[in-house]
Amino acid sequence: MELALPILAMLAAWWISTGAILVLGERSAPARRAAMVFVSLLALAALAGTWLLRDVGGLWGAYAGAACALALWAWHEMSFLFGYITGPVRTAWPENATGWPRFKAAAGTLIHHEVALAATVALLGVMSLGAGNATCFYTFALLFGLRLSSKLNLFCGAPHFTDSFLPGRLAYLHSYFSQKPAGLFFVATTTAITVLAAALLWGAATAETPFAAASLALLGALAALGAIEHLFLALPLPDAALWRWLLPARDPRRTPDL
Repeated sequence: MELALPILAMLAAWWISTGAILVLGERSAPARRAAMVFVSLLALAALAGTWLLRDVGGLWGAYAGAACALALWAWHEMSFLFGYITGPVRTAWPENATGWPRFKAAAGTLIHHEVALAATVALLGVMSLGAGNATCFYTFALLFGLRLSSKLNLFCGAPHFTDSFLPGRLAYLHSYFSQKPAGLFFVATTTAITVLAAALLWGAATAETPFAAASLALLGALAALGAIEHLFLALPLPDAALWRWLLPARDPRRTPDL
């Protein structure tokens, strides 16, 4: 039961936050701007909380640290899906581009987003130097690694993927996804994430303090979710059904609300 609670908490936070961001992404431009202002204030509070939690242990410290990371991650996700921080390339993949030109074009669609994420990882790392509670840093860094792996797998090729959640303003990203049998890179990354999840959960089960157990369990649950999301890229599973019922039906004739 001690491990079940943080695992269930991470699962609930993942499902609720993802659904909320997808729903907000379908709202009008004024509604998205208002949501962005709110989550920006929340992100600033999360940064302050990360510093204040440096030496806070126990269950409270672990959960609060993970919550700060999720708040910061939500800011980055919303800024990308809302079209505020993406990249200089906002057009479909030129079909005659292959190899390095194709990779360069794909990277250009989201490089500003990736740099912002990397900068946040670095900032949290500096803030967590010498801290007794670095749960926020570890959680955000793990999210960054999992998302980077997913993006690279979508670029390199995956048998199945769900791109129906991309809003109209980012429709050009569809052209950069590659649908083909899973290769060595997919096998290697998915295996590594699965092993990491197992190691973290084992560490949680054998931890000597409640803080370490909760922190490792939260991270292990997150890594396990990452492994499952990777499997969704290889197996014809209806993962989209988890959130599609929350979203309004799209009219293909409607001009995307930028």
